[in-house]
Amino acid sequence: MDVYCKRCGEPVELYHIQHDAAPDERRRFWDGEGCVACFGREVKKWPFRAQVMAALHDVLGDDLDGLAAELEDAEYLMGRAFFDGEES
Repeated sequence: MDVYCKRCGEPVELYHIQHDAAPDERRRFWDGEGCVACFGREVKKWPFRAQVMAALHDVLGDDLDGLAAELEDAEYLMGRAFFDGEES
C-alpha cells in the first residue's frame, strides 16, 4: 500500500520505506523533510494528499499499517479530489 510524501504528495510504497530505504531516507520521509523525489528541491504547492498524509500521521503515529489503510480509504472516498485538491 502507498503512503504519500508530506511535502510533495508523491506516492511511496510503505514496504519500501519500512524495509528498503536507508535510515536517513526513512527519517527524512517520516519527519516531513521530503522523499527521494523532492528532498533538497523547492516545493511550490503543498498538495492536498500531502496535507492528509501529514494530518493522519500526526493522529496515528507509529501505526503505519493503519496509516496506509486510512489513506487508501481517503483515496476511495474522495476520488479525484484526493489527488487534485478539488471537488469531484
